Amino acid sequence: MRKNLQKNFLSLLALGSLTLRVQAQTTYLDPGSPEYHLADRLETKTGILSSDFNTAMQPLSRKALVRYLGDLGRDARVGRLTTNSIDEFNINRAISISGEWHENASGESGFVRSKKPILKYFYQTQTDLVNVETDDFFLSVNPVLYLQAGYDVADESVRYINTRGLELRGRITDRVGFYTMLADNQERIPGYLNSWVGRHRGQFPGTPYAAKNGETFDIFLARGYVDFALVQDHATITFGYDKQQVGFGIRSLVLSNNTAPATFVRLRANWKKFFYESVILEQIANNEVRQTAGDGLLPKQYAAVHQLNYVPASWLSVGIFESTVFSKGNKMPAGIFVPVIGYQSIAHQLNDDARNNAWGFQFKALPVNGVQLYGQAFLDKLNLGSIGQGSWKNQYGVQLGLKYYDVATLKNLDGQLEFNAVRPFTYAPATDSAAAFAHYNQPMAHPLGNNFMEVIARLRYQPAPLWTIEGRGVYAVYGDNPAGTYVGSGIYQPATNRAFANNKEYPMLTGIQRKMVWGNINGAYELRPNLFLEAGGILTLSNEDQPATARIYGYGGLRWNISRSIYDYK
Repeated sequence: MRKNLQKNFLSLLALGSLTLRVQAQTTYLDPGSPEYHLADRLETKTGILSSDFNTAMQPLSRKALVRYLGDLGRDARVGRLTTNSIDEFNINRAISISGEWHENASGESGFVRSKKPILKYFYQTQTDLVNVETDDFFLSVNPVLYLQAGYDVADESVRYINTRGLELRGRITDRVGFYTMLADNQERIPGYLNSWVGRHRGQFPGTPYAAKNGETFDIFLARGYVDFALVQDHATITFGYDKQQVGFGIRSLVLSNNTAPATFVRLRANWKKFFYESVILEQIANNEVRQTAGDGLLPKQYAAVHQLNYVPASWLSVGIFESTVFSKGNKMPAGIFVPVIGYQSIAHQLNDDARNNAWGFQFKALPVNGVQLYGQAFLDKLNLGSIGQGSWKNQYGVQLGLKYYDVATLKNLDGQLEFNAVRPFTYAPATDSAAAFAHYNQPMAHPLGNNFMEVIARLRYQPAPLWTIEGRGVYAVYGDNPAGTYVGSGIYQPATNRAFANNKEYPMLTGIQRKMVWGNINGAYELRPNLFLEAGGILTLSNEDQPATARIYGYGGLRWNISRSIYDYK
């Protein structure tokens, strides 16, 4: 009966989406695309938040971003907005990459036509290998390539990334938007990541199942979705397999694109000053199966993440979110499809079941032009009477960040400083280990899991349109469980396994304290749209290594239509 209800519900959603008279379904920007930085920079420089999108809801819609950039471009041309030449280049670049959503006064799309296409049919536009545009159909096809070689000085070994694939996106009769990316990837990660992989049961970061041959991970990368509009320019529903992120920071304390992609249904709606999102996820639950043990049927779990953001003033966005993880022995609970924030909490209280439920809030403020403040709080469990006393019952995380654009009046030098802290036991299940906030043995939120404090600094400089230099540094302190003892570090074990009966034996950073420094500088030159030649170096230092020794890793390579892999943790 329950399975029939679920199938009927999904069928009605799909049928309703297809039969509505809708226009211009969208596709979404890949995580890590330069357009995210551009959108945030322009919002902060103008001091006015966009009414087309809310950056707490990622991935961002290409259609919404292009409409926003088009409006800014018109304001600049008539003198209502001051931009520099690099900003103008970035705006035009972003519009040209998503040109299907732009139409000029002559009725032409935003794609820049190539002067000399290859063999007449390829690269007719500067951005796409194949670009097909008619009145009722659009298709873009592009290669995906990530070739990088590096040298790990500590291990005296060569490391590499070897990714080859294809991506396509498009729309059909202005009713259906779609995207697919398929790629084969072999990767030998820098040695400093081995400890992270070990703590997460051999799982390769940011991906689903990975076969390991010696020190090389072999991974088939796949992402894709179909997008329908329910109400034109106000509500969309998306079905697919991809990554999501909630929040305004480098990290998310709720749902992060650091983890593996998952099967999802996503509903988004905006009306006047309100932005709402409901994401339903089918995930792989916490399990003991190591990826080297071969294929097997892994246990499933289901998650529902809802967020509601309100923009009371042009410079301020405030929001609340609810996150819930279910584990019912591979059975999908029918109630998970209720896209109403707060419903899961009520159902949890009424049923007294083992679902892992949490709330939180977030904000983004533009106090002065060029400066942004943002933050997030994740409230898993809270005992007000024992705040500050080291109680295991207080399970929460906080984030506070600052972004400063055009630092010291130097054009296109942009800085960011972010602080994150999460208490022990946060994200861990109360009793059922399969209900942890984890997917493919990776944290759904912060890559360090819990029981840590972290500071991230980032400086990005674009001295010329095609050049970008970025430096990033991370300092983190986290608690590690002593051998055979669970003191709240890690998100897999239920809290019932805690070591001490006294509930106030769990201060912040309890256990063996590990300290980690991670630094990276990366330089990139864009040879043509979305084709980057880049090189850089990574330095790590941790007291987990005895004696503590700095590890240096240098790399260089070519990246085409894919975002950069950044493993800024240990």
